[in-house]
Amino acid sequence: MVRLAKLGEFGLIDLLNKNMLYDPEKVIAGIGDDAAVLKPPGTKWQLLTTDMMMENIHFRLDWSQYYQVGYKALAVNISDVAAMGGYPSHAVVSVGIPEETRVEDIEELYRGLKEMACRFKVNLVGGDTVKSPGPLVINIALMGEVEEGRAVFRSGAKPGDLIYTTGFLGTSAAGLYILSHNGDYPVELKEKVIRSHLLPEPRVAAARILSELEGVTALDDNSDGLAAELREICRASSAGCLIREKSLPVLPEVEQLACLTGRNTLDWIMDGGEDYELLFTLRPERQEYIENALGKEGILYKAIGIITHSSEGMVLEKEDGAKETILLQGYSHF
Repeated sequence: MVRLAKLGEFGLIDLLNKNMLYDPEKVIAGIGDDAAVLKPPGTKWQLLTTDMMMENIHFRLDWSQYYQVGYKALAVNISDVAAMGGYPSHAVVSVGIPEETRVEDIEELYRGLKEMACRFKVNLVGGDTVKSPGPLVINIALMGEVEEGRAVFRSGAKPGDLIYTTGFLGTSAAGLYILSHNGDYPVELKEKVIRSHLLPEPRVAAARILSELEGVTALDDNSDGLAAELREICRASSAGCLIREKSLPVLPEVEQLACLTGRNTLDWIMDGGEDYELLFTLRPERQEYIENALGKEGILYKAIGIITHSSEGMVLEKEDGAKETILLQGYSHF
């Protein structure tokens, strides 16, 4: 076991900065100078996002492995790029590391980062390492690309547009519940929901398809819970929405866990977040065409509601037909 104090900052940087490039044709100079030098992608638009993860806020090391922390840190940034219809290209990684951390643990964190980078051909071209007096902190700034005119914004939804989600909702929140509540849960139930929370999958393939299809009007990723993401689209589009509870896609494992614990799956869906599925809207006359395009590529999707006029607000139609206002919930740091 090697302590950071023995290895030193520059020794750690040398150790971590191996095998960082996965698409070297786009990099003129990567790690090793004051700044990376990148080759512009011609007529494509550049995307830029950043996300920070802090120990005991976004993850806990008593139930997360360092590998999972690194994997997730890059995955959530890639999801932001996907939410614009693009694909990721270059990242810089900054880490605040407590002095007592083992070198082997930081190597594991970077192994998770590198695996996610390799899968999506993200070049890790720089960053910073500093000593942290408190928790472990990891911040990533990620660049991406999208074809000129093909970025999909939150602001394009119009009354009458249909609201869709990819995949299933509430899964990550169910996984977090298991991690934070001791209990004797069936193994087959635990594995899927916990993996969803610790190792999320950014929906780049679905986003790329959606960006190419005429009739897709708005796009967002579900990071803060369905209520919060609906609010973002409705606010940006000056619109309202009607969501049908019976249409919300939920895994059987999540429903089973809710029954075992007396929890409400709707709370996990609306408030839980971190599913990193795509929430999108489309023109009704393009519904069949877009559904066929997604289905042909094996993308799971579900229509869950409709965009309405802003005066109608955000409404949830319950399974019994009753309607109630969707509260402005979802995860908030403050």
